Amino acid sequence: MSTTRTRSTVQSDTSVFDDVTEYWNRRAPLFDGAASHVRHKAEWLIVLRAAFATADAKDVLDLGSGTGACALAAAELGHRVTAIDGAAKMLAHARRNALLRGLDINFIVSSIDDFAATPGSADIVTIRNVLWTLKDPLAALKKARMLLRPDGRIVVSDGLWSVDPGNQSTYTTDLAARLPFHAGLTQPDAEKLLNDASFGDVHSWHHLLNALPYPGGAPFFVLSAVTPVTR
Repeated sequence: MSTTRTRSTVQSDTSVFDDVTEYWNRRAPLFDGAASHVRHKAEWLIVLRAAFATADAKDVLDLGSGTGACALAAAELGHRVTAIDGAAKMLAHARRNALLRGLDINFIVSSIDDFAATPGSADIVTIRNVLWTLKDPLAALKKARMLLRPDGRIVVSDGLWSVDPGNQSTYTTDLAARLPFHAGLTQPDAEKLLNDASFGDVHSWHHLLNALPYPGGAPFFVLSAVTPVTR
């Protein structure tokens, strides 16, 4: 009996990733047409430059890159960027956009869980509009913390998408029920997740956006936090 429950749980975890990936692969061809990072590119560059809090070139890892919102911005800011996403068709658009802009970005098709990288290999990790799509967002933040160097920085952005019909997903009812933040996240939700993942020194940056990036009025946030230096 116990073995059967364990097998069902494993299958369910796998199907969540597969179903989410299939959804975003279907949306890939039209996604950039209404994307915030396309309509408000200059504003997002200002926000990320401030959130990164460095004038030096750093190793940036963009988890759940999609069509490359944070990856492209980080590369334009002069950083060394690796972008990963499980949806190959979304990442293909990011790769094309990087080529059009003459940006050198390392793109890798992988889930966050399966992404193999040396612990402590990144100075900055970005996760934008991804946590709401995950079955275990805390695990993703813990993975990010493992990948960061001491005193590394994470930059997380997301929103409460359920209040805006234009930004709501069309996931199936079954898939939505398996995602703890399918309705989206509030800033306090994200701050708690960051604290639970052992990040500290949380700061917000969304006030730097001169234009609201999401026309439906969904509350959103941009937060940074750091990995404490152990002595």
